[in-house]
Amino acid sequence: MSRRSLRNAFTLVELLVVIAIIGILVGLLLPAVQAAREAARRMSCGNNIKQINLALHNYESTHKKLPFGWNTHGTLWSAMILPYMEQTNLYDTLLFTESGVGNWDSGSANTKAAETIVSAFKCPSTPLPDHMAYNGIVDRFPASYRGNAGSEVTSDDTSTLPVANTKSLEMLNLDGIFWACSKTRFGDVTDGLSNTIFIGESHTDPDFSKDGQGMDFWIIGSPQADPCACNGGTGGTEFTEAVGGTYPQINAQMRTPAVSGQLMEIAFGSYHTGGAMMGIGDGSVTFMAENTDLTVYRALGSRNKGEVVNVQQ
Repeated sequence: MSRRSLRNAFTLVELLVVIAIIGILVGLLLPAVQAAREAARRMSCGNNIKQINLALHNYESTHKKLPFGWNTHGTLWSAMILPYMEQTNLYDTLLFTESGVGNWDSGSANTKAAETIVSAFKCPSTPLPDHMAYNGIVDRFPASYRGNAGSEVTSDDTSTLPVANTKSLEMLNLDGIFWACSKTRFGDVTDGLSNTIFIGESHTDPDFSKDGQGMDFWIIGSPQADPCACNGGTGGTEFTEAVGGTYPQINAQMRTPAVSGQLMEIAFGSYHTGGAMMGIGDGSVTFMAENTDLTVYRALGSRNKGEVVNVQQ
């Protein structure tokens, strides 16, 4: 008697079950993979701030003061620490003149410097291209980190203060670390280096604006800050390209969309979930929650008000 040979194979139902199981597993694993990638990006972001903090310490050790927030040429603090970040060749191209080729949008070496990719100034979680056309600079490099101007500032300009009895970035001797032609020394940080924010991560988004204020933050130099006279009066604007402050809460743009564009622009923030990376004056880096108590957060933004706080609070 002949026998038919039987062939083992999946039935259609079995195949569909296997596909469904694989789909479920992929759905379960994908968020974990994405979370792992974001954790790696956040760690890299923290390393960037660590590098910037170290450069600031080396600058202060050499010059007995920290760099200015910006000067009368529109040069930003980030330009001044380039030699301490293995970027001496880039620093040596800068032209420290008031006009002509010294202008940041003149197409000169200064323009090229503002277009140069310096990866340590950009968080890898930031979903922006490395080059963006802005303020006459065709390939401007966006920054993720700004200096801390303090706990009192709420606007670039005194004429647009959104909160009474606060300060603008036009004013001098703010209670933070960086402002117009500032010369802050470590000895001026009487609240303690371990209790004072030096560098804050920022939610850079040049395509978003409110009340005429754009969330554009940059490195090296600023065409709009250039007219600043460093005398506490008007002249120049958009100093928020280089510095922020701790008066508004972290991630104000997303958490409190009803606040003014001025406060959104001043606020620190990030593309991470739940907070932002901060560089502390003692060289440490911490991830600060966006729901940190405002009294504590503002105290960490001032250098000399005598508050008793701890950066871990």
